[in-house]
Amino acid sequence: MKSKLVLAIALVMIVSTALSGVALAKEDTGLEDAIKRVKQLFVIPEENSEFSYSASSRGDITVWMLNWQAKGDEGSNVFVTVDSTGDILNYHFYKGMEQNNLKLPKISRDEAKAKAEEIIEKLNPEILDSLKLMPIAQYTSIYDRTYYFGYVRTHNGILVPSNDIWVEIDKQTGELVSYNKTWNKDIIFPSAEKILSLKEAQEAYIKNLGLRLTYNAVTENDGVTIYAAYTPIYGSEYYIDAFTGERTTRGFEYGTDEYGIAFNEAVKKSRALFDAGIGSADVVLTPEEIKAVEEAAGLLTQEEAEKIARELKVLELDDTFVVDWANLYKEWPTRTNYNWNLYFVKDTDKSSEDYCSINVSINAKTGEILGFNINKASKENTVKLDREAAKKIVEEFLKEIQPEKFKETEYDEITDRAIILYSENQQPAYHVFNYTRKVKGVPFPGNGISVGFDAVTGKIQNYKLEWYDIEFPSVEKALEIEKIYEIFFEEIGLELQYITDGNNVVYMEKVAADAVTATDKKTEAKLVYAVNTKKPAILDADTGIILDGSGKPYKENKALEYTDISDHYAKKQIEILAEMGIGLEGPELKPNEKIKQKDFLLLISQTLNGYQFYGKTSLSSGEETEELYKNLIRQGIVKEGEKNPEAYLTREDSVKFVIRALGYDKVADISDIFNCTFKDKDEINPELIGYVVIAKGLKIVNGYGEYFRPKDELKKADALIIIYNYLQI
Repeated sequence: MKSKLVLAIALVMIVSTALSGVALAKEDTGLEDAIKRVKQLFVIPEENSEFSYSASSRGDITVWMLNWQAKGDEGSNVFVTVDSTGDILNYHFYKGMEQNNLKLPKISRDEAKAKAEEIIEKLNPEILDSLKLMPIAQYTSIYDRTYYFGYVRTHNGILVPSNDIWVEIDKQTGELVSYNKTWNKDIIFPSAEKILSLKEAQEAYIKNLGLRLTYNAVTENDGVTIYAAYTPIYGSEYYIDAFTGERTTRGFEYGTDEYGIAFNEAVKKSRALFDAGIGSADVVLTPEEIKAVEEAAGLLTQEEAEKIARELKVLELDDTFVVDWANLYKEWPTRTNYNWNLYFVKDTDKSSEDYCSINVSINAKTGEILGFNINKASKENTVKLDREAAKKIVEEFLKEIQPEKFKETEYDEITDRAIILYSENQQPAYHVFNYTRKVKGVPFPGNGISVGFDAVTGKIQNYKLEWYDIEFPSVEKALEIEKIYEIFFEEIGLELQYITDGNNVVYMEKVAADAVTATDKKTEAKLVYAVNTKKPAILDADTGIILDGSGKPYKENKALEYTDISDHYAKKQIEILAEMGIGLEGPELKPNEKIKQKDFLLLISQTLNGYQFYGKTSLSSGEETEELYKNLIRQGIVKEGEKNPEAYLTREDSVKFVIRALGYDKVADISDIFNCTFKDKDEINPELIGYVVIAKGLKIVNGYGEYFRPKDELKKADALIIIYNYLQI
């Protein structure tokens, strides 16, 4: 959510800079109108006296980017984008560097939501009824100073996902922090009167999009885990046309030709084909370690690996190439093999026309070529080969370099891409071909072979083999596809949406002056049936259970709610913490039950910097419990020998852990300086006197009158009150 807001603002600033050459003159009355419009709607702090602006044009519409900056580098900043119709597109109020302390909100999420909707209505009268609140997480991190709210546009009750409004409200003050509106004013919406029924759309989905059984990989600290699941064949960017039932897509986001959308993707992929092999190296070894590993594992030497690379004809490594550097690394993510990476150069002067570099990755055990990338400038700019001719050359190459593995792949038509990289006649000059690995007849999209082909030079430029040497689970007990479709449509389903080509508003074009202009383009929306995105479209092959991206059963991300605290004395504190994602598994809390050590420590872990246990309301395994204690021992909150997960927690121990979490334990350990006034102080562990006194002074805990009762076992409700009070410090 935050990334979307920041990205939107960043993009506006980038475009602002790019358009400085077409900024309008200061005397333009439009600027005065824009400033007045902003000041009618927002209060600009007096300290923000440094004003600057830029402007751009979209057809007949001028877009003004206004900035009020306080003097000095650490002052506040107000940035607003407004168009010449008075429509506010962006607002961001930056207060400067702030300490991100643990703080519970002073206003509730519901109060913040009311403020967000008040702002939307103020800036866009009568628009609120056509917006739908996005089903995002209903709690916010204690480290986050704002609440986020996203509203999607609807038309006649049908979602328009490419048009939305995002609002960010300060959870302490209720102030507007940011506002971002993505909107197309000129969409033509087709009527939904003669569309397919939901049942007909489901049949069309099965026929023209569909699900398939796939192997999927999860990368973890100790390697890779493979699981089998049914997933959409065409991913999330394809839809069913609501009128014809045919497969359709959103269209091309940017560009002036049919290959535009593929440009960035293919360039990124071509550069990553080889880099993925060396950039993800687990550990680069020293020369001494390399020698030891070579001797112990019988690996190829660097010289032997170099000989293999030079014998590969496609690389054309003649005597003018030298090895600039080399390293041996352990393959990631499986960590099962060692690989050599060799970097060859011709002419070390990178500015030279003859400069060329070639990266090669080789399995240090088998000598198998795992990838290469050829970086060589070319003066040619005429396309020699079309895609079919290029594909034929690529497949002949694969039959030669990887005959057996190539037989175990299938051509991936879904990612079929060609781009215009450079050429006189704007024909596709660069092609990417992807071949997906199949294991026991089941596609494994995480593995396969990728090849980049330069259609101007007529040569292969990149090659990357991703092929895990790992066990794959059986799919013999996989559910029949008919049963999977039943579950899919019932649990996930399709929904009507209006989609627009290019996401929405602006199409960017390169012009002769190397400036960038933006032109309006009337957009006719497509009415489609789309896969509902409220849940992941991943179904366990054997059970049909919906899985998350890690292959584990999906759990809906929603606020904690308890059914047994309505008249409890700790109701207020419990509900405020629950809104922040802090609490124990529900729907019954059983607040008067005693709390175990591990559960109290889980509550503390939910508040610590880092997200490993944030939002996790129970420990699902012994391994997870071990990890919890490892983290807390590492941070000094739990000491070696204190671990007792299943023991009920005493009041004095709860205080001990909380004071350590606050970082006050070094003072608390000087027990002689503290005056404890509790009448039962002799029952308190002498080593914890300082902890109890500090906790009482900070109002983290109260006594029972004049008694502390240190050995009493803590109830869940009282544990949550302690956590609540601890977060007030």
